[in-house]
Amino acid sequence: MIDNNRANLLIVIPTYNAKVSIIKVVSEIIKEMPNVKIVIVDDNSPDQTAQLIKNKFGSNFRVKLIIRRHKGGRGSAVIDGFKEGLEHKNFKFFIEMDADFAHNPKDIQRLIQEAKKFDVVVASRYLNRSQIVRWGLKRRLISRFANLWIKLMLGISLSDNTSGFRCYNRSVIEAVDFDLIKSRGFIVLTEIAYQIHKYGFRFGEIPINFTPVDFNKSNLNIKEVKEAFFTVLRLKINSFLKFDFK
Repeated sequence: MIDNNRANLLIVIPTYNAKVSIIKVVSEIIKEMPNVKIVIVDDNSPDQTAQLIKNKFGSNFRVKLIIRRHKGGRGSAVIDGFKEGLEHKNFKFFIEMDADFAHNPKDIQRLIQEAKKFDVVVASRYLNRSQIVRWGLKRRLISRFANLWIKLMLGISLSDNTSGFRCYNRSVIEAVDFDLIKSRGFIVLTEIAYQIHKYGFRFGEIPINFTPVDFNKSNLNIKEVKEAFFTVLRLKINSFLKFDFK
């Protein structure tokens, strides 16, 4: 049975120049789960994303907007959203997702259902029943290489280590030491997952249809690719030298 109440669920959505889709995404989430709490963390988007959110949801206490002064990266934005959620004891599940409909709000319930059996559930693009729509060869190769590099170096048991559509049980978020996170971009996903892996929490995955709206545009840049490569290397070296957090 699907529970649409979900007053125990916090959804964190990082945004940067997301005015094209953010209102539709949030509206769809609220339609699916009227009592959900949504925290949007915007990096002072030049396209006035924040103002659009204020105009549409300013009177809705279920939607909280956090505006950061500078572009700090997706990963650190999610962390700020999680920290906001930890201030409130009623949240049992924490979900992070993107603002561009690449992550379908209708899959949220499936994540939560699976989270009853696992500590962390990742919406994977690389399971047998998953599908990636409208991604070019270059983007697919980068994603595949990143996932292979992470799996070989860190041993995290996920088919998709770079998916930003995840559901965490509260105990997991409480256990993560965010002060140890050194990166800022998408590789923060891996730093968090590595801590979770080392602490012995259980991972689960669900298949999804991954359909980014603007498939010609990618938030991934050379700087983030380099950061990802050296972050994974740093984590591995620290583990060998016993400078790990555990």
